[in-house]
Amino acid sequence: MNKIKLKVLNVRYVVICILFTIICILTSFFISSNSSVFKSFYMNQLLGTNSTKGLMYMIGSENRYFAEEFHKEKGRASLESFLLSLSTNINVNDLRSLLTRELPNMNQFYSEILIAGEGTDYTNIPEESSIPLDNIKDKGTAIEHPKSGKENNSTGENSNTQNNGENKVFIYHTHSWEAFIPLIPGATIPDDASSTNNEVNITFVGNYLKQKLEEKGIGVSHDTTNMRDFLRNKNLNWAQSYKGSRQILQDKLAQDKNIMFPMDLHRDDARKNITTKNINGKNYARLYFILGRENPNFEKNKKIVTAINSYLDEKYYGLSRGIFIKDRKSGNGVYNQDLSPNALLIEMGGVDNTPEELYASVDALVEAFSHYYNGVTKKNN
Repeated sequence: MNKIKLKVLNVRYVVICILFTIICILTSFFISSNSSVFKSFYMNQLLGTNSTKGLMYMIGSENRYFAEEFHKEKGRASLESFLLSLSTNINVNDLRSLLTRELPNMNQFYSEILIAGEGTDYTNIPEESSIPLDNIKDKGTAIEHPKSGKENNSTGENSNTQNNGENKVFIYHTHSWEAFIPLIPGATIPDDASSTNNEVNITFVGNYLKQKLEEKGIGVSHDTTNMRDFLRNKNLNWAQSYKGSRQILQDKLAQDKNIMFPMDLHRDDARKNITTKNINGKNYARLYFILGRENPNFEKNKKIVTAINSYLDEKYYGLSRGIFIKDRKSGNGVYNQDLSPNALLIEMGGVDNTPEELYASVDALVEAFSHYYNGVTKKNN
Protein backbone atom coordinates (compact mmCIF):
# COMPACT_ATOMS: atom_id res chain seq x y z
CA MET A 1 0.00 0.00 0.00
CA ASN A 2 2.81 2.39 0.87
CA LYS A 3 4.47 1.62 -2.46
CA ILE A 4 1.29 2.59 -4.33
CA LYS A 5 1.04 5.89 -2.44
CA LEU A 6 4.69 6.55 -3.15
CA LYS A 7 4.19 5.94 -6.87
CA VAL A 8 1.18 8.29 -6.97
CA LEU A 9 3.18 10.93 -5.13
CA ASN A 10 6.08 10.56 -7.55
CA VAL A 11 3.76 10.93 -10.55
CA ARG A 12 2.36 14.16 -9.12
CA TYR A 13 5.81 15.59 -8.56
CA VAL A 14 6.84 14.60 -12.07
CA VAL A 15 3.78 16.40 -13.49
CA ILE A 16 4.61 19.49 -11.43
CA CYS A 17 8.21 19.45 -12.66
CA ILE A 18 7.11 19.07 -16.28
CA LEU A 19 4.68 21.99 -16.01
CA PHE A 20 7.30 24.14 -14.32
CA THR A 21 9.79 23.33 -17.08
CA ILE A 22 7.26 24.17 -19.81
CA ILE A 23 6.44 27.50 -18.19
CA CYS A 24 10.14 28.37 -17.81
CA ILE A 25 10.86 27.52 -21.45
CA LEU A 26 7.92 29.56 -22.73
CA THR A 27 8.79 32.47 -20.44
CA SER A 28 12.37 32.44 -21.71
CA PHE A 29 11.13 32.32 -25.29
CA PHE A 30 8.90 35.36 -24.88
CA ILE A 31 11.51 37.42 -23.06
CA SER A 32 14.28 36.62 -25.54
CA SER A 33 12.02 37.13 -28.54
CA ASN A 34 13.19 39.65 -31.13
CA SER A 35 9.86 41.51 -30.99
CA SER A 36 10.28 45.15 -30.08
CA VAL A 37 7.97 45.04 -27.09
CA PHE A 38 7.49 42.21 -24.64
CA LYS A 39 3.74 42.16 -24.15
CA SER A 40 2.41 41.21 -20.73
CA PHE A 41 -0.81 40.18 -22.45
CA TYR A 42 0.72 36.89 -23.57
CA MET A 43 2.11 36.09 -20.16
CA ASN A 44 -1.25 36.95 -18.63
CA GLN A 45 -2.88 34.39 -20.89
CA LEU A 46 -0.26 31.81 -20.02
CA LEU A 47 -0.30 32.39 -16.27
CA GLY A 48 -3.89 33.57 -15.88
CA THR A 49 -6.97 32.19 -14.16
CA ASN A 50 -6.65 28.66 -15.53
CA SER A 51 -3.05 28.40 -14.34
CA THR A 52 -4.13 29.53 -10.88
CA LYS A 53 -6.79 26.84 -10.75
CA GLY A 54 -4.29 24.26 -11.94
CA LEU A 55 -1.77 25.29 -9.30
CA MET A 56 -4.40 25.18 -6.57
CA TYR A 57 -5.45 21.76 -7.82
CA MET A 58 -1.93 20.44 -7.37
CA ILE A 59 -1.57 22.04 -3.93
CA GLY A 60 -4.97 20.73 -2.91
CA SER A 61 -4.05 17.23 -3.96
CA GLU A 62 -1.44 17.27 -1.18
CA ASN A 63 -3.38 19.26 1.40
CA ARG A 64 -7.09 19.52 0.61
CA TYR A 65 -7.75 21.97 3.43
CA PHE A 66 -5.30 24.50 2.01
CA ALA A 67 -7.25 25.00 -1.23
CA GLU A 68 -10.74 24.34 0.11
CA GLU A 69 -11.83 28.01 0.27
CA PHE A 70 -10.40 28.73 -3.17
CA HIS A 71 -12.37 25.85 -4.72
CA LYS A 72 -15.57 27.01 -3.01
CA GLU A 73 -15.27 30.43 -4.62
CA LYS A 74 -13.69 29.61 -7.99
CA GLY A 75 -14.72 26.01 -8.57
CA ARG A 76 -12.56 22.94 -8.77
CA ALA A 77 -10.46 22.51 -11.89
CA SER A 78 -9.17 19.15 -13.01
CA LEU A 79 -5.55 18.69 -14.00
CA GLU A 80 -6.74 17.52 -17.42
CA SER A 81 -8.66 20.76 -18.10
CA PHE A 82 -5.67 22.81 -16.94
CA LEU A 83 -3.33 20.99 -19.32
CA LEU A 84 -5.85 21.35 -22.17
CA SER A 85 -6.13 25.09 -21.57
CA LEU A 86 -2.36 25.51 -21.34
CA SER A 87 -1.68 23.64 -24.57
CA THR A 88 -4.64 24.71 -26.76
CA ASN A 89 -5.95 27.94 -25.15
CA ILE A 90 -9.39 26.29 -24.99
CA ASN A 91 -11.30 26.76 -21.74
CA VAL A 92 -13.67 23.84 -21.16
CA ASN A 93 -15.88 26.14 -19.06
CA ASP A 94 -16.22 28.76 -21.81
CA LEU A 95 -17.72 27.64 -25.12
CA ARG A 96 -16.59 30.88 -26.78
CA SER A 97 -12.96 29.79 -26.58
CA LEU A 98 -13.81 26.93 -28.97
CA LEU A 99 -16.15 28.87 -31.27
CA THR A 100 -13.72 31.74 -31.79
CA ARG A 101 -11.27 29.32 -33.39
CA GLU A 102 -13.84 27.79 -35.75
CA LEU A 103 -16.34 30.52 -36.74
CA PRO A 104 -15.20 33.48 -38.89
CA ASN A 105 -15.49 36.87 -37.14
CA MET A 106 -16.64 35.21 -33.92
CA ASN A 107 -13.55 36.48 -32.14
CA GLN A 108 -14.81 40.08 -32.32
CA PHE A 109 -17.29 39.17 -29.56
CA TYR A 110 -14.55 37.80 -27.34
CA SER A 111 -14.22 40.81 -25.07
CA GLU A 112 -13.37 40.52 -21.41
CA ILE A 113 -15.54 42.09 -18.72
CA LEU A 114 -13.25 43.71 -16.16
CA ILE A 115 -16.12 45.20 -14.13
CA ALA A 116 -19.72 44.41 -14.99
CA GLY A 117 -22.29 47.13 -14.52
CA GLU A 118 -25.91 46.46 -13.67
CA GLY A 119 -27.38 43.91 -16.11
CA THR A 120 -24.11 43.43 -18.00
CA ASP A 121 -23.13 39.93 -19.05
CA TYR A 122 -21.78 38.16 -22.15
CA THR A 123 -25.21 38.24 -23.85
CA ASN A 124 -25.18 42.04 -24.15
CA ILE A 125 -21.47 42.78 -24.28
CA PRO A 126 -20.69 45.78 -26.54
CA GLU A 127 -19.45 45.06 -30.03
CA GLU A 128 -17.79 47.21 -32.67
CA SER A 129 -19.77 47.70 -35.87
CA SER A 130 -18.36 48.94 -39.15
CA ILE A 131 -19.82 51.30 -41.71
CA PRO A 132 -18.52 52.14 -45.21
CA LEU A 133 -17.37 55.75 -45.29
CA ASP A 134 -19.51 56.34 -48.39
CA ASN A 135 -22.63 55.61 -46.32
CA ILE A 136 -21.94 58.49 -43.94
CA LYS A 137 -23.92 61.56 -45.03
CA ASP A 138 -24.57 65.08 -43.75
CA LYS A 139 -28.00 64.63 -42.22
CA GLY A 140 -29.96 65.52 -39.12
CA THR A 141 -31.70 68.36 -37.36
CA ALA A 142 -29.86 71.09 -35.49
CA ILE A 143 -30.58 71.15 -31.77
CA GLU A 144 -30.54 73.92 -29.20
CA HIS A 145 -27.71 73.37 -26.78
CA PRO A 146 -28.06 74.26 -23.08
CA LYS A 147 -26.66 77.59 -21.95
CA SER A 148 -23.47 77.60 -19.95
CA GLY A 149 -23.66 77.50 -16.17
CA LYS A 150 -27.43 77.40 -15.75
CA GLU A 151 -28.80 74.08 -16.87
CA ASN A 152 -28.05 70.44 -16.06
CA ASN A 153 -25.80 71.28 -13.14
CA SER A 154 -24.14 68.37 -11.36
CA THR A 155 -25.20 67.68 -7.78
CA GLY A 156 -21.67 66.82 -6.72
CA GLU A 157 -18.86 68.76 -5.14
CA ASN A 158 -17.72 72.04 -6.64
CA SER A 159 -14.15 72.41 -7.75
CA ASN A 160 -11.92 75.33 -6.91
CA THR A 161 -9.38 74.16 -9.47
CA GLN A 162 -8.17 76.90 -11.78
CA ASN A 163 -6.85 75.97 -15.20
CA ASN A 164 -4.49 78.97 -15.43
CA GLY A 165 -5.03 78.99 -19.17
CA GLU A 166 -3.70 75.44 -19.48
CA ASN A 167 -5.67 72.69 -21.18
CA LYS A 168 -5.48 69.46 -19.20
CA VAL A 169 -8.11 67.47 -21.12
CA PHE A 170 -8.21 66.77 -24.84
CA ILE A 171 -11.54 65.50 -26.20
CA TYR A 172 -11.58 63.91 -29.63
CA HIS A 173 -13.71 61.46 -31.60
CA THR A 174 -12.25 58.55 -33.57
CA HIS A 175 -15.74 57.87 -34.99
CA SER A 176 -17.09 61.41 -35.10
CA TRP A 177 -19.99 60.35 -37.36
CA GLU A 178 -21.69 58.30 -34.63
CA ALA A 179 -25.07 59.99 -34.35
CA PHE A 180 -28.45 59.61 -32.64
CA ILE A 181 -31.72 58.45 -34.20
CA PRO A 182 -33.98 61.02 -32.42
CA LEU A 183 -32.05 63.83 -34.15
CA ILE A 184 -32.21 62.44 -37.69
CA PRO A 185 -35.55 62.75 -39.54
CA GLY A 186 -36.74 59.40 -40.86
CA ALA A 187 -34.10 57.40 -38.97
CA THR A 188 -35.40 54.21 -37.34
CA ILE A 189 -32.56 51.68 -37.21
CA PRO A 190 -28.93 51.83 -35.99
CA ASP A 191 -27.62 51.91 -39.56
CA ASP A 192 -29.37 55.28 -39.98
CA ALA A 193 -27.51 56.79 -37.02
CA SER A 194 -24.47 58.21 -38.78
CA SER A 195 -23.87 61.77 -39.88
CA THR A 196 -21.11 64.30 -40.48
CA ASN A 197 -23.38 66.96 -38.96
CA ASN A 198 -21.77 67.88 -35.64
CA GLU A 199 -25.14 69.05 -34.31
CA VAL A 200 -26.45 65.47 -34.24
CA ASN A 201 -23.40 63.23 -33.84
CA ILE A 202 -21.19 62.49 -30.84
CA THR A 203 -19.38 65.81 -31.34
CA PHE A 204 -22.21 67.79 -29.72
CA VAL A 205 -21.85 65.57 -26.64
CA GLY A 206 -18.15 66.44 -26.64
CA ASN A 207 -19.04 70.13 -26.79
CA TYR A 208 -21.22 69.78 -23.72
CA LEU A 209 -18.55 67.78 -21.89
CA LYS A 210 -16.04 70.53 -22.62
CA GLN A 211 -18.42 73.17 -21.29
CA LYS A 212 -19.14 71.35 -18.04
CA LEU A 213 -15.47 70.52 -17.37
CA GLU A 214 -14.52 74.16 -17.88
CA GLU A 215 -17.19 75.14 -15.36
CA LYS A 216 -15.26 72.98 -12.91
CA GLY A 217 -12.09 74.93 -13.66
CA ILE A 218 -10.52 72.24 -15.84
CA GLY A 219 -9.03 73.48 -19.12
CA VAL A 220 -10.24 71.55 -22.16
CA SER A 221 -9.38 71.39 -25.85
CA HIS A 222 -11.94 69.74 -28.14
CA ASP A 223 -11.16 68.41 -31.62
CA THR A 224 -14.16 68.49 -33.98
CA THR A 225 -12.53 67.01 -37.08
CA ASN A 226 -14.85 65.43 -39.64
CA MET A 227 -13.29 61.98 -39.40
CA ARG A 228 -14.97 60.67 -42.54
CA ASP A 229 -13.26 63.30 -44.67
CA PHE A 230 -10.03 63.04 -42.68
CA LEU A 231 -9.80 59.29 -43.31
CA ARG A 232 -10.61 59.73 -46.99
CA ASN A 233 -7.91 62.35 -47.40
CA LYS A 234 -5.40 60.00 -45.77
CA ASN A 235 -6.53 57.07 -47.95
CA LEU A 236 -7.68 55.22 -44.84
CA ASN A 237 -10.84 53.18 -44.33
CA TRP A 238 -13.11 52.52 -41.36
CA ALA A 239 -10.90 49.71 -40.07
CA GLN A 240 -8.02 52.21 -39.90
CA SER A 241 -9.96 54.81 -37.92
CA TYR A 242 -7.69 54.58 -34.88
CA LYS A 243 -4.66 55.03 -37.11
CA GLY A 244 -6.24 58.28 -38.28
CA SER A 245 -7.18 59.58 -34.84
CA ARG A 246 -3.72 58.57 -33.62
CA GLN A 247 -2.21 61.22 -35.89
CA ILE A 248 -4.56 63.83 -34.44
CA LEU A 249 -3.75 62.85 -30.87
CA GLN A 250 0.00 62.69 -31.47
CA ASP A 251 -0.02 66.15 -33.03
CA LYS A 252 -1.99 67.56 -30.10
CA LEU A 253 0.26 66.02 -27.47
CA ALA A 254 3.32 67.35 -29.30
CA GLN A 255 1.84 70.87 -29.52
CA ASP A 256 0.49 71.06 -25.97
CA LYS A 257 2.62 69.47 -23.27
CA ASN A 258 0.02 70.34 -20.61
CA ILE A 259 -2.49 67.76 -21.86
CA MET A 260 -2.85 65.04 -19.24
CA PHE A 261 -6.13 63.32 -20.09
CA PRO A 262 -6.97 62.43 -23.71
CA MET A 263 -10.64 61.40 -23.97
CA ASP A 264 -11.91 59.53 -27.02
CA LEU A 265 -15.70 59.91 -26.92
CA HIS A 266 -17.93 57.44 -28.77
CA ARG A 267 -21.58 56.35 -29.05
CA ASP A 268 -22.60 52.69 -28.73
CA ASP A 269 -24.85 50.84 -31.22
CA ALA A 270 -27.11 49.20 -28.61
CA ARG A 271 -30.80 50.09 -28.36
CA LYS A 272 -32.61 52.11 -25.73
CA ASN A 273 -33.56 49.25 -23.39
CA ILE A 274 -29.84 48.60 -22.82
CA THR A 275 -28.49 52.15 -22.96
CA THR A 276 -31.00 53.99 -20.74
CA LYS A 277 -31.25 54.03 -16.95
CA ASN A 278 -33.78 55.83 -14.76
CA ILE A 279 -32.22 57.11 -11.55
CA ASN A 280 -34.47 58.92 -9.08
CA GLY A 281 -37.02 59.66 -11.79
CA LYS A 282 -34.49 60.98 -14.31
CA ASN A 283 -33.36 59.20 -17.47
CA TYR A 284 -29.65 58.83 -18.16
CA ALA A 285 -27.82 57.53 -21.23
CA ARG A 286 -25.71 54.70 -19.89
CA LEU A 287 -21.97 54.79 -20.52
CA TYR A 288 -19.06 52.38 -20.36
CA PHE A 289 -15.28 52.29 -20.68
CA ILE A 290 -12.96 50.39 -23.04
CA LEU A 291 -9.40 49.35 -22.20
CA GLY A 292 -6.92 48.07 -24.78
CA ARG A 293 -5.32 44.87 -23.52
CA GLU A 294 -2.22 45.24 -25.71
CA ASN A 295 -1.47 48.74 -24.50
CA PRO A 296 1.79 48.90 -22.48
CA ASN A 297 0.11 51.48 -20.20
CA PHE A 298 -2.71 49.02 -19.47
CA GLU A 299 -2.32 48.90 -15.67
CA LYS A 300 -2.07 52.69 -15.36
CA ASN A 301 -5.05 53.26 -17.64
CA LYS A 302 -7.00 50.67 -15.69
CA LYS A 303 -6.36 52.54 -12.45
CA ILE A 304 -7.98 55.80 -13.57
CA VAL A 305 -10.88 54.09 -15.34
CA THR A 306 -11.61 51.93 -12.30
CA ALA A 307 -11.58 54.96 -10.01
CA ILE A 308 -14.05 56.90 -12.16
CA ASN A 309 -16.28 53.86 -12.64
CA SER A 310 -16.31 53.18 -8.88
CA TYR A 311 -17.45 56.73 -8.19
CA LEU A 312 -20.28 56.38 -10.70
CA ASP A 313 -21.35 53.06 -9.18
CA GLU A 314 -21.46 54.65 -5.75
CA LYS A 315 -23.32 57.83 -6.70
CA TYR A 316 -25.28 56.75 -9.80
CA TYR A 317 -25.63 52.99 -9.62
CA GLY A 318 -26.67 51.50 -12.95
CA LEU A 319 -25.40 54.41 -15.02
CA SER A 320 -22.19 52.61 -16.00
CA ARG A 321 -22.45 49.40 -17.99
CA GLY A 322 -18.95 48.57 -16.80
CA ILE A 323 -15.38 48.33 -18.02
CA PHE A 324 -14.50 46.11 -20.98
CA ILE A 325 -11.11 44.88 -22.14
CA LYS A 326 -10.46 44.26 -25.83
CA ASP A 327 -7.43 42.79 -27.54
CA ARG A 328 -6.68 42.70 -31.26
CA LYS A 329 -8.99 39.73 -31.72
CA SER A 330 -12.02 41.66 -30.50
CA GLY A 331 -11.10 45.22 -31.49
CA ASN A 332 -8.16 47.54 -32.00
CA GLY A 333 -6.37 46.25 -28.92
CA VAL A 334 -4.58 49.52 -28.10
CA TYR A 335 -7.02 52.36 -28.91
CA ASN A 336 -4.15 54.89 -28.81
CA GLN A 337 -3.99 54.48 -25.03
CA ASP A 338 -0.27 53.80 -25.35
CA LEU A 339 0.20 57.53 -25.97
CA SER A 340 -0.86 58.48 -22.43
CA PRO A 341 -1.19 56.60 -19.12
CA ASN A 342 -4.34 58.66 -18.47
CA ALA A 343 -6.09 58.01 -21.79
CA LEU A 344 -9.82 57.29 -21.67
CA LEU A 345 -12.16 55.72 -24.21
CA ILE A 346 -15.77 56.37 -23.19
CA GLU A 347 -18.91 55.17 -24.95
CA MET A 348 -21.78 57.57 -24.21
CA GLY A 349 -25.30 56.24 -24.64
CA GLY A 350 -26.67 54.46 -27.68
CA VAL A 351 -28.39 55.21 -30.97
CA ASP A 352 -31.79 55.93 -29.34
CA ASN A 353 -30.75 58.29 -26.57
CA THR A 354 -31.93 61.90 -26.51
CA PRO A 355 -29.81 64.99 -25.84
CA GLU A 356 -31.41 65.36 -22.40
CA GLU A 357 -30.40 61.82 -21.45
CA LEU A 358 -26.89 62.37 -22.77
CA TYR A 359 -26.50 65.68 -20.95
CA ALA A 360 -27.57 64.06 -17.67
CA SER A 361 -24.90 61.40 -18.10
CA VAL A 362 -22.23 63.93 -18.97
CA ASP A 363 -23.06 65.81 -15.76
CA ALA A 364 -22.51 62.64 -13.75
CA LEU A 365 -19.31 61.83 -15.65
CA VAL A 366 -17.94 65.33 -15.04
CA GLU A 367 -18.70 64.97 -11.35
CA ALA A 368 -16.81 61.68 -11.21
CA PHE A 369 -13.89 62.87 -13.32
CA SER A 370 -13.45 66.17 -11.44
CA HIS A 371 -13.45 64.23 -8.16
CA TYR A 372 -10.57 62.12 -9.49
CA TYR A 373 -8.82 65.10 -11.10
CA ASN A 374 -8.92 67.17 -7.91
CA GLY A 375 -7.41 64.28 -5.97
CA VAL A 376 -4.55 63.99 -8.46
CA THR A 377 -3.99 67.76 -8.44
CA LYS A 378 -3.84 67.95 -4.64
CA LYS A 379 -1.41 65.03 -4.51
CA ASN A 380 0.93 66.70 -7.02
CA ASN A 381 0.90 70.09 -5.29
